[in-house]
Amino acid sequence: MDYRFLLADRGTREEFLARYDELAATFAAGRGGPEALEGGVSFGDPAEAVKVVTEGVDAPLDPGMEAIIERFTRPVQLVQHGSFRPPADGFPQAELVIGELEQARAPLESAIPSSGRVDLRNHRKTWAGTGWVVGDRLVVTNRHVAEEFARPDGAGFVFREPVRGRRAQATMDWRQEHDITAESRFRVERVLWIEPEPSHDVALLRVTETGEDGEPCPPPIGLLSADELDGLGVGGWIGVIGYPARDSRNDLGDQQRLFDGIFDVKRLAPGRITGLHPAMVRHDATTLGGNSGSALVDFRTGKAAALHFGGIQGDANCAVPAPALARIIAERAS
Repeated sequence: MDYRFLLADRGTREEFLARYDELAATFAAGRGGPEALEGGVSFGDPAEAVKVVTEGVDAPLDPGMEAIIERFTRPVQLVQHGSFRPPADGFPQAELVIGELEQARAPLESAIPSSGRVDLRNHRKTWAGTGWVVGDRLVVTNRHVAEEFARPDGAGFVFREPVRGRRAQATMDWRQEHDITAESRFRVERVLWIEPEPSHDVALLRVTETGEDGEPCPPPIGLLSADELDGLGVGGWIGVIGYPARDSRNDLGDQQRLFDGIFDVKRLAPGRITGLHPAMVRHDATTLGGNSGSALVDFRTGKAAALHFGGIQGDANCAVPAPALARIIAERAS
């Protein structure tokens, strides 16, 4: 995790220290997740943790303290009926983050219906990642997501046959929300493009005009221009809309606590841009493997700043910048 912005605001630091006993007690009681920290609960000194986070002190952060700070400052929201709310476990959230989320509610909720889960049939996996509408019946996701069910074939792409004699099928479901049974499924008709390595981790899909129940495809999420992305800048707030899945590559206890044991459904994870480069955007929202292909939605405009493609626990999350994505779409979406 890139800690620079978690407690960067003075008010958040003061709130964290003032409410620390409450946070620690809630976490230790299991309300921040049903599992205890391996080896018992150990949090360390909160004042020292603030110094480590805000001043870049070269010292390790106690795992329990790290989990508390991340849960407090980067609370992953549940998405239901196209809106978002905090989990029902009662774990406290930083007032600054609550305020930012509420101020950005309309732009974020405009993007939620256009983000979906890439579901699979005739495949060893039931789903592969996240995708979102970026044009007329046009969905963007990651190369490594599309490669689960498609491969190059001559000048185009075909669906794989993971089951002998039966081609894989992919659908976009714009719902898959916690405790909500409604679906909105659109078949992936064609794989238009899979960007080859070592270029950006991008793939483009064409879905049907209407869903299985006759509903129209959701509207596109706009893309920030280069100037707009620069205006958002390092420190700008974004929301990652996607489908975090339990990930064996990361600490399982941390995942259980940060996500309340709720996986594979639509979530909204607030965070800030931590790095801007022509070839990559970095951010500190809380994500897992199923977030591959998620949109980083600008709190101000509801447009996408980038396409999330991966992260390393304890380090940073990485995404394809919107201008680079726009170039690929202009060249390949035909």
